[in-house]
Amino acid sequence: MEKSITIHLNPEELKTLITDAVQKATKQLSGNNSKNDIAEDYLDQREAAKFLRISFPTIIRWKKEKKIPYYQEGRKVLFKKSELLQVLSKNQSLLK
Repeated sequence: MEKSITIHLNPEELKTLITDAVQKATKQLSGNNSKNDIAEDYLDQREAAKFLRISFPTIIRWKKEKKIPYYQEGRKVLFKKSELLQVLSKNQSLLK
């Protein structure tokens, strides 16, 4: 059984955490130029939420609102890391 930890953050603290995560991931991506680049990795919904440091319901809401690109095969939903980072870097309003 998973343990849950609740952290109370104000909107500015949350924005800072997400911005820092996106910047760190962007730096990591820019350092890799191989064909098997991390940018081509696919994440399921839980992995994508953890990667972006957002809640699982938030990633589902963004997907339903078509704020982020995703791929679906049957019931399997996948996100491309590079596309998630690109959308967040261009659309700072998602972080508010």
